[in-house]
Amino acid sequence: MRKITIVMAVYKPNIKWLIEELDSIYDQTYRDFEVLAWNDCPQDTTNYTELFKEHLKEIPFKIYKGKENLGSNGAFQNLTELSNTEYIAYCDQDDIWMPDKLQILLDLLDAKDNNTLAFSDMMIINGKSEIIADQVAKVRPRQIFYPGKNALLHLLTKNFVTGCTMMMKSDIAKAAIPFPSSVFHDWWLAICAACKGEIVMADKPLMKYRIYGGNQSGVLKGITNKSSYYEKRILAQMKLVDHVWEAFGPNDTIKLARDWNHARANYFEHPSIKYLKVLMKLRKYSKSTVLFEAVLPFIPTIVLKRIVEEVQKGNL
Repeated sequence: MRKITIVMAVYKPNIKWLIEELDSIYDQTYRDFEVLAWNDCPQDTTNYTELFKEHLKEIPFKIYKGKENLGSNGAFQNLTELSNTEYIAYCDQDDIWMPDKLQILLDLLDAKDNNTLAFSDMMIINGKSEIIADQVAKVRPRQIFYPGKNALLHLLTKNFVTGCTMMMKSDIAKAAIPFPSSVFHDWWLAICAACKGEIVMADKPLMKYRIYGGNQSGVLKGITNKSSYYEKRILAQMKLVDHVWEAFGPNDTIKLARDWNHARANYFEHPSIKYLKVLMKLRKYSKSTVLFEAVLPFIPTIVLKRIVEEVQKGNL
């Protein structure tokens, strides 16, 4: 059998939710795996070893702890380096996996040599572990999946692969190190996987994703005015695509994304017909974003705040 390493970052977890996660990992139909966990809170004195031993039983595991808080990117980068199996699956501390998750993702990766990453949709649960949606789009209407040959083009616009749903070939994950600090690890790993092969998606949700108000990521998080939009949505993405270009270029898809992102920055800084024409020429890259950013320099701040609020609520 082909061995899998499940990597989990732990930071001041809700113990009840962590136990539910561990129990769902133990219940996997595919059995040849190990668990590596990273406790990212140096001050945490909880005995996780006994907890893991009780709920993972005979499943091999190791728990690491650093001397400083690294954040999710740092923790998952270390765990990726520490893994030593053919496949690696990323895991949060408070979700619930379906029993066939590992088996289905493994079969997808093995279906074609060129497949580098497999992932799935998610059911949504609340703090009481009650299902509130049978797919993520029910709570995040703007969430659209783009597996297959065009995955890279869409990933260079926004991430659609949630880390806790994915399994990938370990050599691809290790080649993605170091993880940039500008984006979450799952986005960067998905981009690297798409650059080196094909991303594939399961035909059903394979886990229950917990949304409770404390999750790390969020739609338009930190956007309060035009300056913060420029910094977090335009400049940050331009730097990301430039980084991808340096790592994987020349590539026609990456060049398209690079040209578009530089045009976005130029237009925001110096709104003009010249740069607007470039944006419109490349509008197939992201039509909705082009239309919004074409009028962004002229939108009053109070209106922008209202738009951001409606997007965060899932109304836009």
